Formats: sequence, structure tokens, C-alpha cells
Amino acid sequence: MSILRAFFALMLVIVVASCTYQGGLENPVTRKFTWFSYVNGDDIRKVCAGLGADRYRFVYNGIYQRQTRTYDVFFHAGKIKTLVTGEANLRQTSVQDLLGPWRGVSSEILVTDKVLKDIKNSLISSAALQPAPHGLRLYSDKFYWTVAACVDGAFYFNAYLWPSKRWDAMTFDDLLLSLDNTGVQVEEPKRLSPLDIWGSMSDVNPFLLQVGENGLIGFEGG
Repeated sequence: MSILRAFFALMLVIVVASCTYQGGLENPVTRKFTWFSYVNGDDIRKVCAGLGADRYRFVYNGIYQRQTRTYDVFFHAGKIKTLVTGEANLRQTSVQDLLGPWRGVSSEILVTDKVLKDIKNSLISSAALQPAPHGLRLYSDKFYWTVAACVDGAFYFNAYLWPSKRWDAMTFDDLLLSLDNTGVQVEEPKRLSPLDIWGSMSDVNPFLLQVGENGLIGFEGG
């Protein structure tokens, strides 16, 4: 029995590890299985206290199947990594890269200390370091931003759902989009019916993220 228990314990560790984000967001398979962990900032949260520099992650959900935009800000390296994903681009199919249509568009830019300071100030002015809206439900077929940030050695999680007063008070979104050089147009928030989004009522099947105390419910901090 001890061998059997050890086996199942090992399987559990493998499953959990496979769902915890450890890098490789550009890979569509990795992204699918670690998306919740990525949004929750598990990798940032783990090293935050000893990081020695700020590290931010902003995620825009413009109806998940249509568009997501991610911005990873690295203060120690002075860079921003951006990834925009959405509907598969079948023109990118090739024998060498069968996952190409789902990889999205990525970019990486170097930024000045002033830009990093502006991003930090926009984070603060957007109340991202204040308590998160506990219980807020983020459905994948809605428009929202999430923030996972390591600021001065402390970890913060927050979320902004459209439409809301908190959304209107955000300032980091305009700044990030002004720095975005992917060339992919933003899926702007707009009122849409389930039929507009899904095509038929029988296909309506959004997934849910729910905000906890300092993260997503069901994950660390939630």
C-alpha cells in the first residue's frame, strides 16, 4: 500500500507542477494548462520577497477566445515582454511548427528608468496596491484587466472588470498600450450579446476566474 500511495503522491505532484506556470507562455499547450496560474502570478509570488527589484504582470482579457494581451515588466532588466493571442491564424501553419497558428504575436522592448517609474506610478494611481475586489467574478467572455505585481518586496493582486468605476479610474492600460509594438489592434470593450460572442446559445461556455483576498480563488493568495 505504501508503494501505491507513493505512486499516487508522485502523480499528484506531476499534475500540480504541470498546471503551475514556470515559463513558456508562447507555447499554446503550456498556456492552456497554466493560464490560471500565470494570471495569478504564481511564479512572481514565489520569488517576490527576495527578488530585489519590482516585477509586474498585466493581463488584458478582451473576450478570451478573441484576444488576450499580456505585459510582463522586468525592472531589473529594464524590459517589457508582450504577447497577444486570439483566434488561430491558419496562415501561420507549417510542417516545422504545427502549433504556429496558436502562438500569437510576441514582442520584447527595452525601456528607460523613467518609463518604469511611470508604470509604477500608474499602478499606484490605479489602486492596484489596494485590497482586491474580493468575490469579483471574471468570466472569459467579458472584458477585464488583472494585475500581479511584486512591489518593493511585497506581492499584490488586483482586477478590473468592464464596465465599472474602477475600470474608468485605471491609468496603466493606456500607458501599456502606448508602449505596445505588436501591431495587433486592441479588442476594445463593447456590449455584446451571448449570441454575438458565441454564435449560438448552445455554444455558450465561458470559464470563470474569481478574485480572492490577494489572488484567484483556488490558487495561492485566493
